Amino acid sequence: MQIVICILASIVAGFSVLMPVRGWSEANLSWNLNDVTFLFNIPGKEANDLSQLLAPTAMGPKGVLLPKSIYEQVPPLVAAGAGNETYYNKNLRVVAVRFDPCASDQCEPEFRMVWQPIEKNVKTGEWEALDAAVHSFYRLSEIQREAVSHRLWSLKIESESWGVTTTGVPLNIHPALMNLNYADQFNQKLLQMLVEFCGEENLYQLTFMELLVPSRWWRFGGFKKNNQKQWQAFEVPRIGALTEDIFNTGFEEGSSYQVPGKAMDAVFNVLPDDYPEEDIIYPIINRGDRKNNESDEPIFKELFRPIERFRNPKFTNSNNLDCASCHYADAARFFSEQRFPRLKNFQVAEAFENPNPQDFDLTNTTIAKEATRIVRALGYFVDQPAINQRTINESAVSASWLNNN
Repeated sequence: MQIVICILASIVAGFSVLMPVRGWSEANLSWNLNDVTFLFNIPGKEANDLSQLLAPTAMGPKGVLLPKSIYEQVPPLVAAGAGNETYYNKNLRVVAVRFDPCASDQCEPEFRMVWQPIEKNVKTGEWEALDAAVHSFYRLSEIQREAVSHRLWSLKIESESWGVTTTGVPLNIHPALMNLNYADQFNQKLLQMLVEFCGEENLYQLTFMELLVPSRWWRFGGFKKNNQKQWQAFEVPRIGALTEDIFNTGFEEGSSYQVPGKAMDAVFNVLPDDYPEEDIIYPIINRGDRKNNESDEPIFKELFRPIERFRNPKFTNSNNLDCASCHYADAARFFSEQRFPRLKNFQVAEAFENPNPQDFDLTNTTIAKEATRIVRALGYFVDQPAINQRTINESAVSASWLNNN
Protein backbone atom coordinates (compact mmCIF):
# COMPACT_ATOMS: atom_id res chain seq x y z
CA MET A 1 0.00 0.00 0.00
CA GLN A 2 1.35 3.38 -0.97
CA ILE A 3 1.79 5.67 1.98
CA VAL A 4 2.21 9.33 1.22
CA ILE A 5 3.20 11.64 4.01
CA CYS A 6 2.35 15.22 3.17
CA ILE A 7 3.39 18.46 4.71
CA LEU A 8 1.27 19.02 7.80
CA ALA A 9 1.37 22.28 9.61
CA SER A 10 -0.09 22.25 13.07
CA ILE A 11 0.10 24.62 15.95
CA VAL A 12 1.39 22.97 19.10
CA ALA A 13 2.05 25.22 22.06
CA GLY A 14 2.37 28.13 19.71
CA PHE A 15 4.93 26.46 17.42
CA SER A 16 4.52 25.30 13.83
CA VAL A 17 5.55 21.65 13.30
CA LEU A 18 6.72 20.61 9.85
CA MET A 19 6.35 16.91 9.01
CA PRO A 20 8.56 15.10 6.46
CA VAL A 21 7.49 14.57 2.88
CA ARG A 22 7.98 11.20 1.22
CA GLY A 23 6.13 8.67 -0.87
CA TRP A 24 7.27 5.08 -0.52
CA SER A 25 6.08 1.50 -0.37
CA GLU A 26 7.15 -0.70 2.53
CA ALA A 27 6.51 -3.73 0.33
CA ASN A 28 9.42 -2.66 -1.87
CA LEU A 29 11.87 -2.32 1.01
CA SER A 30 14.47 -4.88 2.03
CA TRP A 31 17.40 -5.04 4.41
CA ASN A 32 20.55 -3.41 3.10
CA LEU A 33 24.17 -2.85 4.15
CA ASN A 34 23.57 0.29 6.20
CA ASP A 35 20.63 -1.37 7.97
CA VAL A 36 22.92 -3.81 9.79
CA THR A 37 26.18 -1.86 10.02
CA PHE A 38 26.10 1.67 11.42
CA LEU A 39 29.00 4.09 11.20
CA PHE A 40 28.40 7.16 13.36
CA ASN A 41 29.53 10.71 12.69
CA ILE A 42 32.41 11.90 14.83
CA PRO A 43 31.85 15.47 16.10
CA GLY A 44 32.67 18.46 13.96
CA LYS A 45 35.05 21.23 14.90
CA GLU A 46 32.26 23.24 16.50
CA ALA A 47 31.42 20.49 19.03
CA ASN A 48 32.70 20.96 22.57
CA ASP A 49 32.41 17.34 23.66
CA LEU A 50 31.68 13.76 22.57
CA SER A 51 28.19 13.51 24.06
CA GLN A 52 26.60 12.41 20.77
CA LEU A 53 28.53 9.12 20.96
CA LEU A 54 28.22 6.31 23.51
CA ALA A 55 30.74 6.24 26.35
CA PRO A 56 31.99 3.09 28.12
CA THR A 57 29.94 3.96 31.21
CA ALA A 58 26.63 4.24 29.33
CA MET A 59 24.16 2.27 31.42
CA GLY A 60 21.17 0.13 30.47
CA PRO A 61 19.19 -2.83 31.87
CA LYS A 62 22.16 -5.14 31.23
CA GLY A 63 24.69 -2.91 32.97
CA VAL A 64 27.41 -0.62 31.66
CA LEU A 65 28.46 -1.11 28.06
CA LEU A 66 32.16 -1.60 28.78
CA PRO A 67 33.00 -2.35 32.43
CA LYS A 68 36.26 -0.82 33.56
CA SER A 69 37.35 -4.06 35.26
CA ILE A 70 37.27 -5.84 31.89
CA TYR A 71 38.70 -2.95 29.90
CA GLU A 72 41.67 -2.77 32.29
CA GLN A 73 42.95 -6.06 30.87
CA VAL A 74 43.55 -4.35 27.51
CA PRO A 75 47.21 -3.32 27.01
CA PRO A 76 47.97 0.36 26.28
CA LEU A 77 45.97 1.26 23.18
CA VAL A 78 48.45 3.90 22.05
CA ALA A 79 52.06 3.42 23.14
CA ALA A 80 52.79 7.15 23.33
CA GLY A 81 49.23 8.21 24.13
CA ALA A 82 47.41 9.64 27.12
CA GLY A 83 46.88 6.20 28.67
CA ASN A 84 44.01 3.74 28.82
CA GLU A 85 42.48 5.20 31.98
CA THR A 86 42.28 8.67 30.43
CA TYR A 87 40.77 7.20 27.29
CA TYR A 88 38.17 5.31 29.32
CA ASN A 89 37.19 8.39 31.32
CA LYS A 90 37.30 10.98 28.53
CA ASN A 91 37.95 9.82 24.99
CA LEU A 92 36.84 6.27 24.21
CA ARG A 93 33.60 6.22 22.21
CA VAL A 94 31.52 3.90 20.04
CA VAL A 95 32.15 4.95 16.45
CA ALA A 96 30.39 2.02 14.78
CA VAL A 97 28.14 -0.93 15.54
CA ARG A 98 27.17 -4.07 13.68
CA PHE A 99 24.12 -6.29 14.09
CA ASP A 100 24.88 -9.84 13.01
CA PRO A 101 21.70 -11.96 13.17
CA CYS A 102 23.61 -15.21 12.54
CA ALA A 103 27.16 -14.71 13.76
CA SER A 104 28.62 -18.07 14.69
CA ASP A 105 28.58 -21.64 13.45
CA GLN A 106 25.57 -22.02 15.75
CA CYS A 107 23.96 -18.94 14.17
CA GLU A 108 23.94 -17.00 17.43
CA PRO A 109 22.93 -13.33 17.01
CA GLU A 110 25.06 -10.54 18.40
CA PHE A 111 25.91 -6.86 18.46
CA ARG A 112 29.51 -5.74 17.89
CA MET A 113 30.63 -2.30 18.95
CA VAL A 114 33.73 -0.53 17.67
CA TRP A 115 35.42 1.85 20.11
CA GLN A 116 38.14 4.37 19.29
CA PRO A 117 39.79 7.09 21.39
CA ILE A 118 38.81 10.47 19.96
CA GLU A 119 40.81 13.59 20.76
CA LYS A 120 40.70 17.21 19.69
CA ASN A 121 43.71 18.22 17.62
CA VAL A 122 45.22 21.15 19.51
CA LYS A 123 46.50 22.73 16.28
CA THR A 124 43.42 22.43 14.07
CA GLY A 125 40.65 22.16 16.64
CA GLU A 126 39.26 19.13 14.77
CA TRP A 127 38.14 15.96 16.51
CA GLU A 128 40.27 13.00 15.37
CA ALA A 129 40.09 9.28 16.03
CA LEU A 130 43.32 7.63 17.10
CA ASP A 131 44.60 4.63 15.16
CA ALA A 132 43.66 2.09 17.83
CA ALA A 133 40.47 0.27 18.72
CA VAL A 134 38.53 -1.98 21.06
CA HIS A 135 35.74 -4.22 19.78
CA SER A 136 33.08 -5.47 22.23
CA PHE A 137 30.76 -8.40 21.44
CA TYR A 138 27.29 -8.86 22.97
CA ARG A 139 25.41 -12.15 22.61
CA LEU A 140 21.67 -11.96 21.96
CA SER A 141 18.96 -14.57 22.41
CA GLU A 142 16.67 -15.62 19.57
CA ILE A 143 13.86 -13.60 21.14
CA GLN A 144 16.16 -10.57 21.33
CA ARG A 145 17.15 -11.10 17.71
CA GLU A 146 13.51 -10.77 16.73
CA ALA A 147 13.07 -7.71 18.94
CA VAL A 148 16.18 -6.01 17.56
CA SER A 149 15.16 -6.81 13.99
CA HIS A 150 11.75 -5.27 14.62
CA ARG A 151 13.25 -2.11 16.14
CA LEU A 152 15.77 -1.66 13.34
CA TRP A 153 13.11 -2.26 10.69
CA SER A 154 10.85 0.33 12.32
CA LEU A 155 13.74 2.78 12.32
CA LYS A 156 14.33 2.04 8.65
CA ILE A 157 10.67 2.74 7.83
CA GLU A 158 10.81 5.99 9.79
CA SER A 159 13.96 6.97 7.88
CA GLU A 160 12.19 6.36 4.58
CA SER A 161 9.45 8.74 5.68
CA TRP A 162 12.14 11.41 6.00
CA GLY A 163 13.41 10.70 2.51
CA VAL A 164 16.40 8.73 3.76
CA THR A 165 17.00 5.44 1.96
CA THR A 166 19.67 2.78 2.32
CA THR A 167 18.73 0.90 -0.84
CA GLY A 168 21.72 0.69 -3.15
CA VAL A 169 23.81 2.93 -0.88
CA PRO A 170 27.44 1.85 -0.27
CA LEU A 171 28.46 1.25 3.32
CA ASN A 172 29.66 4.47 4.96
CA ILE A 173 28.34 6.93 7.56
CA HIS A 174 24.66 6.04 7.86
CA PRO A 175 22.57 8.15 5.45
CA ALA A 176 20.18 9.17 8.24
CA LEU A 177 23.08 10.67 10.17
CA MET A 178 23.86 12.84 7.16
CA ASN A 179 20.33 14.29 7.11
CA LEU A 180 20.45 17.54 9.09
CA ASN A 181 16.73 17.47 9.87
CA TYR A 182 16.61 13.86 11.07
CA ALA A 183 20.11 12.96 12.29
CA ASP A 184 19.60 13.77 15.98
CA GLN A 185 16.33 11.88 16.18
CA PHE A 186 17.77 8.82 14.42
CA ASN A 187 20.94 8.87 16.52
CA GLN A 188 19.02 9.09 19.79
CA LYS A 189 16.73 6.17 18.95
CA LEU A 190 19.61 3.99 17.80
CA LEU A 191 21.68 4.69 20.92
CA GLN A 192 18.69 4.01 23.17
CA MET A 193 18.25 0.62 21.55
CA LEU A 194 21.93 -0.26 21.95
CA VAL A 195 22.03 0.42 25.69
CA GLU A 196 18.79 -1.53 26.07
CA PHE A 197 20.18 -4.70 24.47
CA CYS A 198 23.89 -4.47 25.34
CA GLY A 199 25.80 -4.40 28.60
CA GLU A 200 28.03 -6.33 30.99
CA GLU A 201 25.43 -9.08 31.33
CA ASN A 202 25.74 -10.25 27.71
CA LEU A 203 29.25 -9.00 26.90
CA TYR A 204 31.23 -12.14 26.05
CA GLN A 205 34.30 -11.05 24.06
CA LEU A 206 36.66 -8.10 23.78
CA THR A 207 39.32 -7.62 21.11
CA PHE A 208 41.83 -4.82 20.66
CA MET A 209 44.15 -3.19 18.17
CA GLU A 210 47.11 -1.38 19.72
CA LEU A 211 49.12 1.31 18.00
CA LEU A 212 52.75 0.76 18.97
CA VAL A 213 54.43 2.99 16.37
CA PRO A 214 52.25 5.41 14.35
CA SER A 215 51.69 4.25 10.76
CA ARG A 216 54.14 1.36 11.22
CA TRP A 217 53.33 -1.14 13.98
CA TRP A 218 49.99 -2.53 15.18
CA ARG A 219 49.17 -5.39 17.59
CA PHE A 220 45.99 -7.47 17.81
CA GLY A 221 44.63 -9.65 20.62
CA GLY A 222 41.55 -10.38 22.67
CA PHE A 223 39.77 -11.80 25.70
CA LYS A 224 36.76 -14.07 26.15
CA LYS A 225 34.49 -14.87 29.07
CA ASN A 226 34.64 -18.58 29.92
CA ASN A 227 31.94 -20.79 31.42
CA GLN A 228 33.01 -19.71 34.91
CA LYS A 229 32.47 -16.08 33.81
CA GLN A 230 36.17 -15.36 34.04
CA TRP A 231 37.94 -13.33 31.37
CA GLN A 232 40.92 -14.95 29.68
CA ALA A 233 43.14 -14.08 26.73
CA PHE A 234 42.53 -16.36 23.75
CA GLU A 235 44.88 -17.55 21.04
CA VAL A 236 44.75 -15.88 17.65
CA PRO A 237 43.47 -18.51 15.17
CA ARG A 238 46.08 -20.34 13.07
CA ILE A 239 49.14 -18.93 14.83
CA GLY A 240 48.92 -20.29 18.39
CA ALA A 241 49.90 -16.97 20.00
CA LEU A 242 47.97 -14.55 22.19
CA THR A 243 48.83 -11.52 20.06
CA GLU A 244 49.76 -10.85 16.44
CA ASP A 245 51.61 -7.85 15.02
CA ILE A 246 51.71 -6.11 11.65
CA PHE A 247 54.78 -4.05 10.73
CA ASN A 248 55.03 -1.84 7.66
CA THR A 249 58.40 -0.13 7.39
CA GLY A 250 58.04 0.86 3.74
CA PHE A 251 59.51 4.27 2.93
CA GLU A 252 57.01 7.00 2.06
CA GLU A 253 57.85 10.14 0.13
CA GLY A 254 57.50 12.83 2.75
CA SER A 255 56.08 12.08 6.19
CA SER A 256 54.48 8.70 6.87
CA TYR A 257 52.61 10.03 9.91
CA GLN A 258 48.81 9.85 9.58
CA VAL A 259 48.91 9.18 5.86
CA PRO A 260 47.00 6.33 4.17
CA GLY A 261 50.26 5.21 2.60
CA LYS A 262 51.40 3.77 -0.72
CA ALA A 263 54.65 2.08 0.28
CA MET A 264 54.73 -1.49 1.54
CA ASP A 265 57.47 -3.47 3.21
CA ALA A 266 55.45 -5.41 5.73
CA VAL A 267 55.68 -8.53 7.85
CA PHE A 268 53.62 -10.33 10.50
CA ASN A 269 55.52 -11.18 13.68
CA VAL A 270 54.19 -14.74 14.05
CA LEU A 271 54.09 -17.26 11.23
CA PRO A 272 54.28 -20.84 12.59
CA ASP A 273 55.67 -23.75 10.59
CA ASP A 274 52.22 -25.24 10.09
CA TYR A 275 50.76 -22.00 8.69
CA PRO A 276 49.15 -22.84 5.31
CA GLU A 277 51.80 -22.13 2.69
CA GLU A 278 49.20 -21.14 0.11
CA ASP A 279 48.02 -18.35 2.43
CA ILE A 280 51.40 -16.68 2.89
CA ILE A 281 51.16 -13.29 1.17
CA TYR A 282 54.73 -12.15 1.90
CA PRO A 283 55.64 -12.20 -1.84
CA ILE A 284 53.30 -9.20 -2.09
CA ILE A 285 53.69 -7.36 1.19
CA ASN A 286 57.39 -7.88 1.97
CA ARG A 287 60.07 -6.24 -0.15
CA GLY A 288 62.59 -8.98 0.59
CA ASP A 289 60.18 -11.65 -0.66
CA ARG A 290 59.25 -9.77 -3.84
CA LYS A 291 61.18 -9.82 -7.09
CA ASN A 292 60.47 -6.07 -7.41
CA ASN A 293 60.25 -6.33 -11.18
CA GLU A 294 57.75 -7.44 -13.83
CA SER A 295 58.05 -11.07 -12.76
CA ASP A 296 56.02 -10.19 -9.65
CA GLU A 297 52.79 -9.92 -11.63
CA PRO A 298 51.97 -13.64 -12.05
CA ILE A 299 52.89 -14.23 -8.41
CA PHE A 300 50.59 -11.40 -7.31
CA LYS A 301 47.80 -12.88 -9.43
CA GLU A 302 48.12 -16.25 -7.72
CA LEU A 303 48.13 -14.62 -4.29
CA PHE A 304 44.85 -12.89 -5.05
CA ARG A 305 43.34 -16.28 -4.23
CA PRO A 306 44.19 -16.18 -0.50
CA ILE A 307 43.55 -12.42 -0.37
CA GLU A 308 40.00 -12.94 -1.62
CA ARG A 309 39.49 -15.86 0.78
CA PHE A 310 40.51 -13.54 3.61
CA ARG A 311 37.88 -11.01 2.43
CA ASN A 312 35.15 -13.59 1.83
CA PRO A 313 33.02 -14.59 4.86
CA LYS A 314 31.89 -17.68 2.95
CA PHE A 315 35.44 -19.06 3.23
CA THR A 316 36.85 -17.59 6.42
CA ASN A 317 35.68 -16.31 9.80
CA SER A 318 37.06 -15.23 13.16
CA ASN A 319 37.51 -18.87 14.18
CA ASN A 320 39.78 -19.88 11.29
CA LEU A 321 41.51 -16.67 10.16
CA ASP A 322 44.23 -14.76 11.97
CA CYS A 323 43.92 -11.03 12.63
CA ALA A 324 46.77 -9.82 10.42
CA SER A 325 45.63 -11.71 7.32
CA CYS A 326 42.12 -10.32 7.74
CA HIS A 327 43.14 -6.74 8.44
CA TYR A 328 45.88 -6.50 5.80
CA ALA A 329 44.14 -8.13 2.84
CA ASP A 330 42.88 -4.84 1.40
CA ALA A 331 46.31 -3.25 1.70
CA ALA A 332 47.91 -6.19 -0.11
CA ARG A 333 45.39 -5.99 -2.92
CA PHE A 334 45.81 -2.21 -3.24
CA PHE A 335 49.59 -2.47 -3.39
CA SER A 336 49.33 -5.14 -6.10
CA GLU A 337 46.98 -3.02 -8.21
CA GLN A 338 49.21 0.01 -7.69
CA ARG A 339 52.20 -1.94 -9.01
CA PHE A 340 50.24 -3.46 -11.91
CA PRO A 341 47.12 -1.35 -12.71
CA ARG A 342 45.73 -4.01 -15.06
CA LEU A 343 45.17 -6.22 -12.00
CA LYS A 344 42.31 -3.96 -10.87
CA ASN A 345 39.89 -5.97 -12.97
CA PHE A 346 41.47 -9.35 -12.27
CA GLN A 347 39.17 -11.67 -10.34
CA VAL A 348 39.56 -15.15 -8.89
CA ALA A 349 37.01 -17.79 -8.00
CA GLU A 350 37.49 -17.11 -4.28
CA ALA A 351 36.13 -13.54 -4.59
CA PHE A 352 32.93 -12.76 -2.71
CA GLU A 353 29.81 -12.92 -4.86
CA ASN A 354 27.25 -10.18 -4.31
CA PRO A 355 24.11 -11.95 -3.03
CA ASN A 356 21.83 -9.13 -4.23
CA PRO A 357 23.42 -7.09 -7.04
CA GLN A 358 20.19 -5.22 -7.69
CA ASP A 359 20.09 -3.65 -4.21
CA PHE A 360 23.56 -4.08 -2.67
CA ASP A 361 26.39 -1.79 -3.73
CA LEU A 362 29.56 -3.44 -2.41
CA THR A 363 31.81 -0.60 -3.57
CA ASN A 364 34.27 0.58 -0.94
CA THR A 365 33.93 4.38 -0.90
CA THR A 366 36.24 4.98 2.08
CA ILE A 367 39.88 5.93 2.41
CA ALA A 368 40.76 2.37 3.43
CA LYS A 369 40.30 1.17 -0.15
CA GLU A 370 43.59 2.66 -1.29
CA ALA A 371 46.03 2.54 1.60
CA THR A 372 48.95 0.49 2.87
CA ARG A 373 48.97 1.99 6.37
CA ILE A 374 45.31 1.56 7.29
CA VAL A 375 44.62 -1.77 8.97
CA ARG A 376 41.17 -0.88 10.27
CA ALA A 377 38.12 -3.05 9.59
CA LEU A 378 35.49 -0.47 10.56
CA GLY A 379 35.79 3.01 12.02
CA TYR A 380 37.85 6.13 11.36
CA PHE A 381 41.31 6.96 10.12
CA VAL A 382 41.92 10.38 11.71
CA ASP A 383 38.64 12.08 10.65
CA GLN A 384 37.73 9.99 7.61
CA PRO A 385 35.59 6.82 7.47
CA ALA A 386 37.68 3.67 7.01
CA ILE A 387 36.02 0.34 6.22
CA ASN A 388 37.61 -2.76 4.74
CA GLN A 389 36.04 -4.93 2.06
CA ARG A 390 35.46 -7.85 4.39
CA THR A 391 33.22 -5.73 6.64
CA ILE A 392 31.24 -4.69 3.56
CA ASN A 393 30.91 -8.31 2.48
CA GLU A 394 29.90 -9.45 5.97
CA SER A 395 27.25 -6.73 6.06
CA ALA A 396 25.85 -8.09 2.80
CA VAL A 397 25.69 -11.58 4.32
CA SER A 398 23.83 -10.27 7.40
CA ALA A 399 21.37 -8.24 5.34
CA SER A 400 20.73 -11.23 3.07
CA TRP A 401 20.09 -13.46 6.07
CA LEU A 402 17.44 -11.05 7.36
CA ASN A 403 15.84 -10.83 3.93
CA ASN A 404 15.58 -14.62 3.70
CA ASN A 405 14.57 -15.53 7.24
